[in-house]
Amino acid sequence: MRCRSVGPGWVLLLVLSACSGNDVRDSPDGGQGADASQSDAAALWDPGPNPYAMDDVLRVNHIQARATHNSYHMEPASPVADSHRYTHAPLDVQLDAQGVRGLELDLHYRSTPEFEGFEVFHLPAFDDQSTCQRFVDCLQLLKAWSDSHPWHLPLMVWLEPKDEDADAFDDTLLPIEGRYDALEAEILEVWPRSRILAPDDVRGDHVDLPSALASDGWPTLGDARNKIMFALLDSGTHRDAYVSTEDNLAGKLLFVDASDPADAYAAMFKDANPQDGRALVEAGFLVTTNVAGADTPDADAQAELEATLPSGMHFLADDTPAPVEDRSYFLDIPDGQPARCNPVTAPAGCTSVDVEDL
Repeated sequence: MRCRSVGPGWVLLLVLSACSGNDVRDSPDGGQGADASQSDAAALWDPGPNPYAMDDVLRVNHIQARATHNSYHMEPASPVADSHRYTHAPLDVQLDAQGVRGLELDLHYRSTPEFEGFEVFHLPAFDDQSTCQRFVDCLQLLKAWSDSHPWHLPLMVWLEPKDEDADAFDDTLLPIEGRYDALEAEILEVWPRSRILAPDDVRGDHVDLPSALASDGWPTLGDARNKIMFALLDSGTHRDAYVSTEDNLAGKLLFVDASDPADAYAAMFKDANPQDGRALVEAGFLVTTNVAGADTPDADAQAELEATLPSGMHFLADDTPAPVEDRSYFLDIPDGQPARCNPVTAPAGCTSVDVEDL
């Protein structure tokens, strides 16, 4: 093992290994074939002292941050629709250079003699290019960035099953329903449970998630930094199957896309309009919305953004999170560093540098 420059989160690891190449590998959590277990590596990882003075006051729903739609997407050679004409930077570049804190990954399940597991792309045959084809590779990019940027905001990742007529173009693609345990297992291969903000961490001793939010609210940023949240982006078959055993998501790793604030699993909503979104924000729920697509004219996209920002919806997803050639529009959050205090929910005295200043 070569000694190398690292962030503060890995100082303890280097002290313990003394750059001797004993049991700790170069990669966070030990890497492939590492001797140390994931739980051991999680215990060793130390982000250093928290630099944020308001972290015992500010909560997860007190922020507003940039997000991306179909965050893995690469423009196909021959797009069949104008909405497919965009290419995102790799996930870690989005987090680092573009200030993205919310992501969306479309999931497929593939079974071949060489590989069985989840893959990330949009549509078989027509729009199947991805910056991280295997789900576990996407997770590792996010984890590596997180490890090297201690005290970042919690990352929000929506997971959308895309298995409708899965075998129409490729008989190696199988239905995702019934494979939710496998999905959670792939997540836990990379992210230790202690670094995941899950429904149990929000619900606590309450009977359901809405009751917990009404009584206690979201965890503080002090408790949520360096973590990741996952939510199932489906309001039909997959959601119903996932919540069928525990409708309050007890023991589950994923949140889900809620439809009714009274549902036992209601904590997060996706793709509300500004008026409905603001009402959900004021009620204490966490809301993600799509702002503009790659095929939205610049003037219309800017108008959508200006209507969305005051709503307080928390993660604003877009196909254009940073300036691109030949477009005047990109999703810019005023005063964000990269995120800002939520205009609806944040308490007085909050500033963007209190939210995140990496």
